[in-house]
Amino acid sequence: MNSLSRLKNKTILLIEDEKIIRENIASTLKCFFKEVYTAYDGFDGIDKYEENLPDIVMTDLKMPNMNGFELIEELKKRSSTSYTIIVSAHTDTEHLIEAINTKIDRYLIKPLTEKELFDAFDAYFEKIDSLSPEQIKIDENILFDIDKKALFINDKKIHLNKKEILLLKLLCSNSSSIISYEQIEYQVWGNKSMSISALRSVVRDLRKKLGSQYIINTSGNGYKLKR
Repeated sequence: MNSLSRLKNKTILLIEDEKIIRENIASTLKCFFKEVYTAYDGFDGIDKYEENLPDIVMTDLKMPNMNGFELIEELKKRSSTSYTIIVSAHTDTEHLIEAINTKIDRYLIKPLTEKELFDAFDAYFEKIDSLSPEQIKIDENILFDIDKKALFINDKKIHLNKKEILLLKLLCSNSSSIISYEQIEYQVWGNKSMSISALRSVVRDLRKKLGSQYIINTSGNGYKLKR
């Protein structure tokens, strides 16, 4: 599957304070992404991130209230796994070093070209493919397609709601580790508070579809996936 077709299953948050630039870039992105969310500054960007939990965050560097580096630092405090792209007119060494130190995934220079933009998206897929395969085989007859966010049991697609998809993706992407309650709250609930009873309800429903033996609770710590 090439990068363009894979983007149809992905979501992106664009943060840009200049309205015309924001609308023009968003219009282009909507041709390729499943969903495109927009924000007009860093504070709005944090809110939109927590509300939508996008796969990619693309932000301007210089903005009122909070710059792009500060925004990405805030996302990291929320255990964000989104791929991060800074768009800036600045090419000076100081900004490039800060981009490295902040561990930005991609630093693009304005004005953007289509090639640079899609090179960044290719790099995004290279990164996620290196961290985990596009498809994860949970058991002999159970397959979770991370790209398509779809669960297949005996080749039959099983419907999952948004929280079930996010939780299963988190468990699959970290299958050798226990996922803490805090990580689950940040990456599945976003800007909403997570109660233990709400989490147990999602886990219970997911177990009904997947099989009760695959999601293991470690009391007081969190959950992990048995494969």
